[in-house]
Amino acid sequence: MEIRGAKESELAEVVDLNCLVFRPTEAEAPARYWSYLREESTYELEQSRVLVDQGRVVAHLRVWDRQIRVRKAHLRVGGIGSVLTHPDFRGRGYARALLRDAEAYMARSGYDLGMLFTIIGTSFYAKLDWVPIPLPTFALDLDQHGETPTTLGRNLDLERDLSSLIALYDAANADLTGTEVRTEAYWKSGPSRYRDLFPNKGIEQNGQLVGYLNYAVNTNDLEVREACFAPGNSRACNETALILFAEARQKGLQAIKGSLPIDHPLIERLCELSDAQLHWSQHEKTMVKVLNWPDLTAKLGVQATPGTPSDESQFWNELFNPASESTPSWLSKLPPARGFFYWEPDVF
Repeated sequence: MEIRGAKESELAEVVDLNCLVFRPTEAEAPARYWSYLREESTYELEQSRVLVDQGRVVAHLRVWDRQIRVRKAHLRVGGIGSVLTHPDFRGRGYARALLRDAEAYMARSGYDLGMLFTIIGTSFYAKLDWVPIPLPTFALDLDQHGETPTTLGRNLDLERDLSSLIALYDAANADLTGTEVRTEAYWKSGPSRYRDLFPNKGIEQNGQLVGYLNYAVNTNDLEVREACFAPGNSRACNETALILFAEARQKGLQAIKGSLPIDHPLIERLCELSDAQLHWSQHEKTMVKVLNWPDLTAKLGVQATPGTPSDESQFWNELFNPASESTPSWLSKLPPARGFFYWEPDVF
């Protein structure tokens, strides 16, 4: 058994294994997974961690090179994705071994923290000292007898609107903790295309793009995947809410749901425009782990105690959320945090 970065000659095996495990019946799956390798500007062969047994690639883990905002700083994230083992080789601890290898690779490669989004629950990763970070979710039940609004939102075009989208996204997310730092290459990448990063609708005011909305239509509900507008622009906020109501009611859907920061003004506007019941909850599929304590604290611009924190769960809670009585003095001096948030289209 050998664990290492993939060789160029092994990438076809990596793609085939991803297709077998995650999308065995999808004809377009090979194109997707080749795009993850060939159309991602930050990709390097070493980011495809493989376990070779009897001359075959039988397990795989992908590291994504990302950056997130944390209290005005940009932290380098090693994103864990596509953790998989061939069905014939499961039960041997290969996934655990790959994750430990990936942690060591990321630490020596200059990543500040690791992040993953689990679809198998948190227990497997928690045993390896990964910490769950709750994200808020909401659901708004719709009155099907309500009036269907009309809206002036327009479709967006990648070439025409990208520079405006980038500026709008950066302004709307400047004070959030956890959101992705998106470069132009990131917006245009193959993985972003497959994950539907580009928004559905835009809102204009005086010829300027002041808001946009990314949503998905499911069987019974409309899912808000991202909603951004110019800070303080109440008209853009109102227009965004109207787009959601129009789409949901025209398609006969029963609810609007999704994940938004609890203090996001769109939530308040949705409630003002409807008598529907709002339900808050949370999910814990997001997990993090310290990889490089000295670099992480240096980027935050603080002097911290040597060594990693003794209680990593407490550290992340204090770093990602507003200051409290338990917040250590060195953290309380940082720019404020409103709570951790990560947009759904950025999930790797």
